[in-house]
Amino acid sequence: MSDGRIDLGGQVAIVTGAAGGLGRAYALALADRGAAVVVNDLGGDTRGENPGPDLARAVADEICDRGGRAVANADTVATRAGGEAITRAALHHFGRIDIVVNNAGNQRNALFEDLTEEDIESVLAVHLKGGFYVTQPAYRLMKRQGYGRIVFTSSQSGVFGNPYRANYGAAKTGIVGLMRVLVQEAPPGIRINCVMPNASGSRMGTPGEERVDRDFIAAILARGNAYADRSSPDYCAALVTWLASPACDVTGQSYSVLRGHYARVFSGRGEGWTGARDRPPTVEEIAAHMGVIGEPGAWHEPQSGIDEGDIVRAALDHAFGDMETH
Repeated sequence: MSDGRIDLGGQVAIVTGAAGGLGRAYALALADRGAAVVVNDLGGDTRGENPGPDLARAVADEICDRGGRAVANADTVATRAGGEAITRAALHHFGRIDIVVNNAGNQRNALFEDLTEEDIESVLAVHLKGGFYVTQPAYRLMKRQGYGRIVFTSSQSGVFGNPYRANYGAAKTGIVGLMRVLVQEAPPGIRINCVMPNASGSRMGTPGEERVDRDFIAAILARGNAYADRSSPDYCAALVTWLASPACDVTGQSYSVLRGHYARVFSGRGEGWTGARDRPPTVEEIAAHMGVIGEPGAWHEPQSGIDEGDIVRAALDHAFGDMETH
């Protein structure tokens, strides 16, 4: 629009985990910009237990009371059938899908050695498998219409690591891998990105299970109080709304939001070291060059595995002289 306002009029969004905290903020923000919203939430607590439809219905009603369009949905993201049901709900009520915000989550926090099979499977099912199951059917529709916006949710707990969250961190890092592969396959009209949000007032807030050391939690809370007034979900919603909009001109990227501070987070590759041309290095040679191998001062940012191969080929050409391979 001429005034630069981000407008989502006529678009349809699915937001998972949308009944509280971040998801609710996303749903409200998208609706305020004109999108019709499928408010998906299984209900229940941070562990994914005690589900029910009331929480999702309350947010959908709130959107409608504000003059927007929304429908509640309580299907699980953790199964293929659930993901397909969420897509069908969007098509049944609004006729299309333009936006998917994968926000649904659960937590089962414990020390690595204490994680049970259920702790691992439950978190992987909601976060990582949910990313597949919700996105797949919607993505197929987006390909046919030549347009779409997909926002995945990663976390500092995966990319940087946090104690007591090995299951959660593994799932959230897996999401980055999923996003990076999907963006290689997607047509140009579909933009796909990740957010790494931090916010207060969410069911996914500070870990608080009985297997987590309370002193550790107290220390985290004490360190996290600085600029706490900048930790509402609305700070994250502004970025997600832009990523979900036609104005979004980036794809395959990850963005951190913490206390109202925004930054792109990426994986890089150091300049590295090349051994002899005609033989593998010895262990001692590796040991002698670990400083150079681990030096991040000069780095590359591969945009795909193929891109990394091209970077390495250029490094070998530089080390050995340009050689034609056969």
